[in-house]
Amino acid sequence: MSLLMRFAPVILLLVSMQYALGQTKVPDFGEFNTAEKNMTVCEFDPEAEAVIILDKGESYHNDDWNLITKRRIRIKILREKGIQLGNISLYFYSKEDFESLYDIHAVVFNRQPNGTEETKELDDNAIFTAKVDENWSEKRFALPGVRVGSIIEYEYTTIAKNYNGLRDWYFQTNLPTMLSSYNIVVLPNHEFAYKVNKSPNLPIIVKGDRSEGSTYFEMSNIAALREEPFMDAKSDYLQKVEFQLSGYASRFGGRTRYMTTWTELSKELMSNPNFGGQISKSVSADALLADAAKLGSDFEKMKFLYLYVQRNIHLKGNKTIYIQEGVKEAFKNKIGNSAEINLLLINLLKEAGLEVYPLLVSERYHGKMKEGYPFLDQFNNVLAYVKINDQRYVLDASSSYTPPDMIPALVVNTKAFLVDRKKSGIMDLSDNNRQDRNKITLTAFIDSDGNIHGKVITRSYDYARLKRRSAYQKSKDQLISEYYTGYHSALKIDSFTVTNVEVDSLPLEQKFSYQLPINASGEYRMLNLNMFTGLQASPFISDIRFTDVNFGYLQHHELLELITLPEGWEPEDLPKDSRLITPDNSISCARYITFTNNNLNVLFRIEFNRSVFDSGEYPILKEFFKKMTNMLNEQVILRKKN
Repeated sequence: MSLLMRFAPVILLLVSMQYALGQTKVPDFGEFNTAEKNMTVCEFDPEAEAVIILDKGESYHNDDWNLITKRRIRIKILREKGIQLGNISLYFYSKEDFESLYDIHAVVFNRQPNGTEETKELDDNAIFTAKVDENWSEKRFALPGVRVGSIIEYEYTTIAKNYNGLRDWYFQTNLPTMLSSYNIVVLPNHEFAYKVNKSPNLPIIVKGDRSEGSTYFEMSNIAALREEPFMDAKSDYLQKVEFQLSGYASRFGGRTRYMTTWTELSKELMSNPNFGGQISKSVSADALLADAAKLGSDFEKMKFLYLYVQRNIHLKGNKTIYIQEGVKEAFKNKIGNSAEINLLLINLLKEAGLEVYPLLVSERYHGKMKEGYPFLDQFNNVLAYVKINDQRYVLDASSSYTPPDMIPALVVNTKAFLVDRKKSGIMDLSDNNRQDRNKITLTAFIDSDGNIHGKVITRSYDYARLKRRSAYQKSKDQLISEYYTGYHSALKIDSFTVTNVEVDSLPLEQKFSYQLPINASGEYRMLNLNMFTGLQASPFISDIRFTDVNFGYLQHHELLELITLPEGWEPEDLPKDSRLITPDNSISCARYITFTNNNLNVLFRIEFNRSVFDSGEYPILKEFFKKMTNMLNEQVILRKKN
């Protein structure tokens, strides 16, 4: 399938939609009304640096069945940060002259300090064409005199050789949009299916005209989709309409279908010499396989071959499902892309007599797999799926640190497609046994000058171990900054050591000493007990959220503290033992504090029994995190005894 065929699931059911009798009337190009000129803030998204007033597109065909698309965009600049939007880049697929872009017009409206109004047009000589790479080119121009208060507007036309150049229409971007509309005219005798992805509380207008073979889509007042904490791929949540060319009728009554099925796709892949053929190819690994055969159990054979490939075949390039040189060259040269590394692993496991299958995955940052979309372009990696008795193992030998009995972190809580002529199918990759788990033990004393001196041992298990080992592999300073000093700017650390780096069965152990001044107010000292939990502040501060919250894994964190006070000092009033829990028992946080023999004994325990929360649960989650961080940060007030 070509790079341009980025189509979506073929689902004709449209949920929660309004069917309109007409289209919203829009002003002519370059004509701006009083409300647009006077606008200083986007009412439905006050944080925005700019707002898209209008984004209008229409696609149709000429007599040669070329795909012609006209696009018009109008933007109001509201803050300094939005001024850079006056630098425009328009991309088009130029390989083999498939697509061209032309007929560019642009204007800038400004109101001068004395109240006069001025509209400047873009000079054609200010438009530059540049090649981005072997596939893409761009038209680039800078609009003149853009500043806060400007309204910029531009339009252009593209022509593609055929409807393979049809792209999905996005109603939502990283800017709020007041009105977004798209009208598509389908080729005669051709069928296009579409799917609308949108939030249930945002209405959409959809209008079809059979006489013209067109469908019109419109949405309005859509807040921006910005980067949000613990979000999956942004593309999963943008309000959009996706298209799929499903077939066409010939002049003689026959019908050609472009759609395929998962079963057909699996058979095609297993018959393809660049996929299934790689699994059966001889790689001349007789000595390695002989060593594997000496091991007592299938699990040990799997682990041996997995670790060999993981440690000896080096990864090049980005994740992919397509080979370049092939598994034989990867084994010989000890380097390959992710597809070659994992297909090589499958090849070796199969030769060793294990039940193993290729597993197509879409890693979390790449986007969710769509079950109604049996096409390869939604996947970005191929892994090995192994069955040994009642156990299932998901192996990614292109990943440096994941042990063989853990699902790789980037595909936990995703769906995947198992490729096989007879047993192909879609499966959930969930892990309810492994956690992001840390146990922190802290012993400390406070000196007479108000400084706390402590020693810390952090033991990181399962996915917490993987994350911290990855940071440590970059540098010790990276690990320290990311998990310790990054939360306490005045913290001084020394004697930092890490052990069990190469022993997957043991927790990654981090030891260090630290010194930190504690806050003072007159004769009082304020002691914050929230050390190294990573929850000094709630990550959820926005009132608007479009995306689900995906923490990645179940979590369990414990912080045990023993703090000795200076002679003659005591807590004025101990915070009460407390336990917070969400209504569905999915997250809990507990705090227990005692004071005996001049020692503060503190225990914090935080547990996540669920890792994914949909966007509708965000208000509850936001409020819980606010209460939890407030509780964790509640200070102990110390004073001298009377």
